[in-house]
Amino acid sequence: MNFRAIYKKGSKAVGLSGDKSAWGLEIGDSGIKAVKASSRDGELFVEAIDRIDYSSLEHEITPKKPELIESAVTIFKERNLINKSDKVIVSLSGKMILSRFFTLPPIKKSRIGDVLKFELRKQVPFEPDEIVWDYQQFDDDGTSNEGVKIGLFATKKENIYSLLPALSPIKVSLDAIQITPIAIYNLVHLSSDSNEDAIVINVEQGNTDFIVVGRSKYWNRSIPISEVNMSLIREIQRSMGYYVSVSKGAKPEILYLMGDVFEDDNKIKFVDENLEGKVQFLDLLDKIRMVKDFDHPSLVKKNIYGFETALGLALQGLNLGEIRINLLPDNYVKERQIAGRKTFASIIAIAIFLSFFTQSIKDYLLWKPLSNSVETVTVTLNEANRLERVFKGIEKKVKAEEDNLHLWESIGKRGNFWIETLGKIINTIPENVYLLSIESLWGIPEAGNKERASSKDFFGGKGATTSKNIDTSKEVLIIKIMGESYAPEVSYIEEKVKKAIANLTLADQKKPVFSDVRLVQGSVYHVVIPDKKNAADDIKSTPICFELQCIVDSLN
Repeated sequence: MNFRAIYKKGSKAVGLSGDKSAWGLEIGDSGIKAVKASSRDGELFVEAIDRIDYSSLEHEITPKKPELIESAVTIFKERNLINKSDKVIVSLSGKMILSRFFTLPPIKKSRIGDVLKFELRKQVPFEPDEIVWDYQQFDDDGTSNEGVKIGLFATKKENIYSLLPALSPIKVSLDAIQITPIAIYNLVHLSSDSNEDAIVINVEQGNTDFIVVGRSKYWNRSIPISEVNMSLIREIQRSMGYYVSVSKGAKPEILYLMGDVFEDDNKIKFVDENLEGKVQFLDLLDKIRMVKDFDHPSLVKKNIYGFETALGLALQGLNLGEIRINLLPDNYVKERQIAGRKTFASIIAIAIFLSFFTQSIKDYLLWKPLSNSVETVTVTLNEANRLERVFKGIEKKVKAEEDNLHLWESIGKRGNFWIETLGKIINTIPENVYLLSIESLWGIPEAGNKERASSKDFFGGKGATTSKNIDTSKEVLIIKIMGESYAPEVSYIEEKVKKAIANLTLADQKKPVFSDVRLVQGSVYHVVIPDKKNAADDIKSTPICFELQCIVDSLN
């Protein structure tokens, strides 16, 4: 059976298109702006532009901002065609974001995420369970090996969770939440022909973004001014001076202006006369084609003033963004993945049905003219029975995949399990114990009848029998914790780390998170310090390495 042909047939049956397109949706203080872009044959196209001002919405009473946003998003969805395959990327204002830029020591890329979970406490003045965060690794120019350059972006959870209900009309298509300055960075990075660093001044209602765009660098500052006046000019000059001082490089000479206010030529002239940088323009419409004429005055200047953020967001939806952070909570991401799996399962089921339906018609057309032949009828019935058995076998496999999808869906509903569990594990660890890594996986647990559980056992005594037997007949969810203890006795790990983790409970649970917590056999040993000559004589002064196996209770 040709499953590729079945997939194509199923895709056509449910109306999916092969063309890639995405919507960028800027959520502003005065309204929402949207741009639909597509990528075909190496060219970019703008297919639709929309703008909905909150002032145009009719309400009997003065609504709150989330209600205005939801009303505007509903109107946007009603008057625009959003295909099932379209991604929608939504913006969050730069003034709501805390950004930090720093360099980590040389480290494997696979370990960056784990290291950042600990670095987060030093870089962000909020508790980890109070924020949503993501990071970007920046490549250097290849001339140095100083370490890994990281951009860390975080916002308070309330900023995200107060916005999500307003986005419910487009929940199925919502793919990412990106911040305004990075959306503009992605647009300039893709559109500019210059290899030199550039400064972008994006003026929006209630805020101005000062953004540095380079080939392998990004920096931004949020300025709480939205009027083009001398106060703004002074803040821009101050931001320029600070950036030059910390970057230890040449001052950027290219200056791009963005935002609705710069449809006024007098505002452009004012900025050009008061700043040393030379104001330039991104000729966006030289590189991005319009599929139809739009009635917008800014298009006369070969720009799209006011829609730069929305266009930059759409680029990320087309996988053309240089920086692709996503502040959408994990549980929303998982729900979208599950929805995608269900769509694929539906395609396969429909395709299988069409395949067998077509085959049945063929069999019928073959059988009818030969109905007087008993032998032919018998052969046809046997073939029909064979097809029925094949169909039942495939139906059984589809049912198994459906059960698997329900499992993923149940995990998605507990998306906050990981954040809460990891946060409590970290808070449980004493000051003289350091975590090296935390890893979660589905697998068969390590069972062993003995477990070294005291300092006497550690130095050669008899092993202690564990209190629980582990079922090794099926896979379970395991969290592995590796660390080092600077307490002189192994019993300290047993009492202060293992026991504390074994008693952890979640906020909405009475039972412990883990059904079993034990030290992995053979994992407890003193760390060898090569440059310490008398390590054998003073072994208690060296840290003790250990590994814990924590089996998540299936009810959690």
